[in-house]
Amino acid sequence: MGIVRNTYQRCVLVKKILRNLLVKYEERDVFMSTEYQDEIRDRMRSEEILVPQLFIDGQHVGDAETVEKLNESGELRKMLKPYKSPDACNTCQVCGGFRLLPCRICKGSKKSLHRNHFTAEFVALKCMNCDEVGLVRCDACS
Repeated sequence: MGIVRNTYQRCVLVKKILRNLLVKYEERDVFMSTEYQDEIRDRMRSEEILVPQLFIDGQHVGDAETVEKLNESGELRKMLKPYKSPDACNTCQVCGGFRLLPCRICKGSKKSLHRNHFTAEFVALKCMNCDEVGLVRCDACS
């Protein structure tokens, strides 16, 4: 559990730095989606997934230690100046700042029912509207 706690604390540190610099960011939980895992492996060109990692306009900046050093030197503020937003600290009223919501169609269950009109039976189908854990992006803040 020490590893999980350490990872969590590093993620919180990076988010706190970004909020203090008034920057809106998109957070991706790579352990919730194999799509995100594949994306981070591709971007990092590694099979090992180390989090957190900061990217600015798709360019890799670094991990929590690198972000902290850049913040202390003032370089991070310069890098993020074009992305400064006065509403960066506002929390979305719809999703609570998580930027993800349960699917409206399957309610997060990943199942939808389809009636087979030939046999009058219901067939369970996989919901195509949401990701693999039943979530969709929040329209209000994305």
